[in-house]
Order: sequence, then C-alpha cells, then structure tokens
Amino acid sequence: MRDRTAYLLLLGMAVCFGGTWPAGKLAVEEVPPFTVAAVRFTIATALLAVWAGWRHGPIRAPGWSNVPLVLATGATAVAGYNILFLYGLELAPASDGAIIVPGLVPVFTVLLGWAVLGELVSRQAVAGLVLAFAGLLVVVEPGGDVDADRLWGIVLFVAGALCWAIYLLIGRPAIARFGAVTSTLYATATGTLILIPFSLAEQGWTDLEGAGEDAWLPILYLAVFGTVLAFVLFYEGVSRIGPARSAAFAMLVPIFGVLASVVLLGEELGLNLVLGGAAIIAGLWLIQRRPLGNRAD
Repeated sequence: MRDRTAYLLLLGMAVCFGGTWPAGKLAVEEVPPFTVAAVRFTIATALLAVWAGWRHGPIRAPGWSNVPLVLATGATAVAGYNILFLYGLELAPASDGAIIVPGLVPVFTVLLGWAVLGELVSRQAVAGLVLAFAGLLVVVEPGGDVDADRLWGIVLFVAGALCWAIYLLIGRPAIARFGAVTSTLYATATGTLILIPFSLAEQGWTDLEGAGEDAWLPILYLAVFGTVLAFVLFYEGVSRIGPARSAAFAMLVPIFGVLASVVLLGEELGLNLVLGGAAIIAGLWLIQRRPLGNRAD
C-alpha cells in the first residue's frame, strides 16, 4: 500500500510538471515572461511557506554566511531557468521544450558532475548521453525546415536545461544544510526577489491588471500545480520509496508534457518529435538506471 501510494503521488507529480509547458505557452501569450515568472513564484512562495510551516514547523532564516548559496539557488532554479523556459515558449512549440528540457537536465548534470566535481561516469551513462544528444538532433531537424524563431527557442530550452543542472549541483549542499523543503522555499523566495525588478522594468504589471482568465488561469496553474503541488507530491513520494526508485518517474514528464501540448494547444506530433523524444527518454533511462548490484536506496 505504501508503494502504491508513492507511485500515485509521483505519477501526479509528472502530470503537474508536464502541464507547465502548455500553461507557460498560454501565459506568455497574454503577459510578458518576467511578470509571469514573478507572479508565479510570489504565489508559490506563499503557498510553500504555509505548507512548510505546517509540515516542519517555523522556517528559520538561513544566516548571513549562507546568503551566497541561497542566492545561487534562487538565481538558477527560479530566475534563470524560468526566464529561459518562458522566452523559449514565445519562440518554439511547447512540445519541443517538454522533450528537450527534462531529457537534457540529467545529461548536463552528469557532464557537470564529471567536469567540475570529478565524478565517475559509467559506460551506461555515456551511452545514455550519446543517445540523448542524438535524440536532440532528431527533434531539432538540422537538415529540415526549421525557422529561426524555433531554433532560438530550442537554444533557450537547452540553456534552461543547463541552468537547472547547475542548480542541481548547487542544491546538494543547500539540501544538506537546510533540508529539501526549506532549501526549496529559500530558492523560490530569493528567485522571486530577483525577478520582481525585471518584471517592473518590462512593465508587465500593466498587462496583468487588465488580464482576464486567459492569463490568470495558466499563471495559477504554474504556481499551484506546476510548482507547489508538484514539489509536495514529489517530496511525499520520495519520502516513501526513496530517491532512486522515484527517479524513474522523471521519464514520464516529457510524455505528459508533449501530450498536454498536443491536446491543449493543438501542436503537431511529428515523427521527428516522436523518434527524438523516444531517444532522449531512453538516454535518460540509461543515465538514471542504477548499475546491477547497487540497488539499495
């Protein structure tokens, strides 16, 4: 029963994360990206603070010595990634991002871990890296008819995946010091503070004042489901079956993301997206699959 509950929680997490792609696309059609991101994380930070206080008690300030680490998590996971994610959605189909970002994050994480931290990379992981990059080339269609906007959007998605991978490495000491819940709350709070001045500069709040449900519904989805509920479901799932078994559910995020983009936005499910996406997901599986004889969580 405990495992079944965890699987349902993690399945819900994948659905919530997958839905951020069409939601983000719809949001930036109405409101500029910096403002979408600032509103999203203002709401999400407030909700996470309530949940964290209920789950773990009062949240303490990180202390001045930890400020650089906290700022780094907010700048990468919240401000940096979300601006690349949202500006990419202005230029390219949401289904491109739904495949590229979740597929390349573990690829870049492995490469950065090897290059920066000297972590060992198994042959299995190398095969996964090659397969994922091959899948990316198929999605991009370098020899096909790809316009400049879509190509730049894909570049932003790739940069967003790199930004998130940097956060994952930075987040390790943050989680070790503060715990997963508190470090996530610190990241959303500091990222929001970084985003607000930029949103004021782009004057997106004027658009937001006159915006209707076409803007607010996707923004609320991004805040409530795509940030808070997704994190809570993931956290609760991991607490039941551990991070190793939970990691497999990351492969469902691009699937749900593409399906949501096709159903909600009417995007075309081309053969290149299917084949490239399958290769990226297979590469992700190889990278995350633990070697035989090392199965304990």
